[in-house]
Amino acid sequence: MFRFRRSERPREGPPASFTLVWLVYMAFPLYTLFHRPLEERLIGLGFVAIFAFIYVLSYRQESGRLTLVMVQIAFVALACFRYDENFLYMAFYPAPVIGLLKSRRDMLFSMSVLLLLYGSVFQYYSLFSDSEKMLQLLPAVLVMFSMPVAMRLGRRSRELRERLSDANEEIARLTRQEERQRISRDLHDTLGHTLSLITLKSELAEKLIAKNPERAVQEVRDIQSTSRAALKQVRELVAQMNAVTLESEVASAARILEAAGIELRTEGEVGARAGSPIIDNLLGMCLREAVTNVVKHSRARSCVIALQEEADKTVLTIEDDGVGMPEAAGRVPVAPGQGGSGLQGMRDRLRLIEGSIRYESGAEGKGTRMSITAPKVAKSVAVERSASGR
Repeated sequence: MFRFRRSERPREGPPASFTLVWLVYMAFPLYTLFHRPLEERLIGLGFVAIFAFIYVLSYRQESGRLTLVMVQIAFVALACFRYDENFLYMAFYPAPVIGLLKSRRDMLFSMSVLLLLYGSVFQYYSLFSDSEKMLQLLPAVLVMFSMPVAMRLGRRSRELRERLSDANEEIARLTRQEERQRISRDLHDTLGHTLSLITLKSELAEKLIAKNPERAVQEVRDIQSTSRAALKQVRELVAQMNAVTLESEVASAARILEAAGIELRTEGEVGARAGSPIIDNLLGMCLREAVTNVVKHSRARSCVIALQEEADKTVLTIEDDGVGMPEAAGRVPVAPGQGGSGLQGMRDRLRLIEGSIRYESGAEGKGTRMSITAPKVAKSVAVERSASGR
């Protein structure tokens, strides 16, 4: 049994108000019926009332929709053959409902039945030889026949937009999660090291107070300097949470490498934004981690940062002339399992956008080359905001 729930909006299709407003066109068959004898008029009014109820029900009820469409087409055929060919206009009601059918087979079957109805009515009333009637009915028939296709395309487009929105929301959630993990790693790498240094120096100063007061004073001054540097790092970390871009990270890398005595060279448009904000944000975070590794581990004299824009991807390259990675000799790609947590963090970030990281190292003293590839994919505004404005 079909259950009609007036207060429930259908899962797809127009709202109830839009569905009901089209019932105004029932005025045309009603006008024809009111020119009939009383007995036929009463039968016709009941017929129209049942048809209108089935039409509204077919929008509200997803299960059994094909059956309801067939009943509507049968009602239109009965009205056309009993009363007048103008009742063919009532096919405007089942036509859009056909476009809401889930199965393409059901839709094609319904359109075939509808086409059979058109052909039967035209043949029954000899409309093919009546040019005036043909010009009057044919445009309406063409519109009715195209409505299911238009409705199905519209529904399909809406479903794709919803899926894209869901996917973008998931990417935004994963990006936020990855950013929290990055902040955790940055705090561990910066403050963890600094606080450990402060602890060691304070213990040393305590021991030197009695033996070498002057050295103890110097150690205390170093502790003060280190704590100020840690406070500055925290402030910079908080300030840059909402402004991580490739351009800003290139400028930051220049300052860090200069302070470490490493010469920086840039190639390509490394100062420009790389693709969409989310791509720019992730490449900026990867560059930060890569430069940190160069400063901490490479003992290099120079570093090259290059950005190459291709048709479908952006490639960021960081290369140094330092000690390289002894575990990966022969200038071959380093295995994915190798490298520290920083490299694993970059892999995790790039996985969100289906990017990749490739880093190579020769024998000791031959340096390391890291290539970060990000596809050029247009993201929704919501995702871009999550990457650039959190």
